[in-house]
Amino acid sequence: MHPRLITKHIPSLIKVFLQSMMLIFLISGCFSPDPATPLKNTYWSLIELNGEDSSNADHQPEVHLVFHLNDKSLHGSDGCNRIQADYTHDEKSFKFETIASTRMYCQEGMDQASLFLKALAKTDRIEIQEDHLILYSADIEIARFEAKEAY
Repeated sequence: MHPRLITKHIPSLIKVFLQSMMLIFLISGCFSPDPATPLKNTYWSLIELNGEDSSNADHQPEVHLVFHLNDKSLHGSDGCNRIQADYTHDEKSFKFETIASTRMYCQEGMDQASLFLKALAKTDRIEIQEDHLILYSADIEIARFEAKEAY
């Protein structure tokens, strides 16, 4: 092709290229997966602890965590007692610190409550997969939560 003929068509080629790219971006946006549920300000309900399904005793609070929006703290329940904690994290690690709970006696659920608090203390990494929060200790899944509702 003659060089003048090529340069004459460059503006229309660029226009077609840009239109094609816009179409690709629009189409890919329609099929992209939903973003992961945010850690903070989400009600995380425990569904599995140490490989076992979580259960909630009758007339007792559900085992859950809610990470506060404006700081690195949380509140929740171990299924028997209210809990609160602070945490630290970076891209590779996560640690619950200063875990505190009320000390009420419950007829049911005390074993799971104790295991839950131990799992929090052992956590060294977390991961959010869509609407699930997973706690790990030494790369072993120790707890799994499901996002129930915005808090």
